[in-house]
Amino acid sequence: MSISMFDSTTIEAIPLDARAVAGYIGGWYLTYWNLVARCPRALHLSIAINAEEDAECLDVEAGDATPAEVPDWVRRQLARGVDRPVIYSSVSTMPAILSLLEEVSIPASSIRVWTAHYTQVPHLCGPGNCGYGMRVSADATQWTSRALDSNLDESLCTDNFFGPPPPPPDPNHYAWYPVGPFRFRDADGETLEVDERAVVEEYDHLRIHAHLNRERLNELRVLITFLRKRVWYVSHYDPSTGRKRPTVDWDAYYRGWRWQTLLARSRGERVAR
Repeated sequence: MSISMFDSTTIEAIPLDARAVAGYIGGWYLTYWNLVARCPRALHLSIAINAEEDAECLDVEAGDATPAEVPDWVRRQLARGVDRPVIYSSVSTMPAILSLLEEVSIPASSIRVWTAHYTQVPHLCGPGNCGYGMRVSADATQWTSRALDSNLDESLCTDNFFGPPPPPPDPNHYAWYPVGPFRFRDADGETLEVDERAVVEEYDHLRIHAHLNRERLNELRVLITFLRKRVWYVSHYDPSTGRKRPTVDWDAYYRGWRWQTLLARSRGERVAR
């Protein structure tokens, strides 16, 4: 699955629902931060127009950075933690840039290659389809400067151009359980500090092989029962004053959901998916 990325010196031309946008952080057209505000949910790429600027991408073309400046710029971005800095240039210039990087032992895999090749057809430049001596496949290609019949550049990007996709959401929502710590007094009168999230995660892990972990699971069920009762208490009473709440507050901090899942675990049930 590919990604369409838009950039333009005319901010209003950028579609509000763009999945990805790129903008300049310097020069005559300071578009990046305006684009972030205009398209807050989009993927964003910052572009430097000269080698003195730090950004995720360096624009290499007439009037901007030169191919000779690319290696030092790439080294600096890598040193400051940019993952695979982006180099933008015409498809005809990119082979020379890659050769300059290769000469100083910076492989093409260390950068993202963004070519400009206005065929008016979405594509990714590569050795087999664009010529110009391209020896690698581009990670993105700007294929038109008149997208949507506007002053608007559009690029086709690989699905990992902006990095690996985020991990799927945790179906068990462990992040919804607070860390605490919460004070618990055991049967011997000793006070323990209990981490609700850690207790739940340990219980779910051991519950997979319950017959091998029966003793520890019983200990955890005691702690979970305490945590369940605590959730009920803070839903009904203000813990800072001990006064009863005017209305029961199950909504804050996922209390109602936590109470139900803690109840199931206190009964020895398997809850984790």
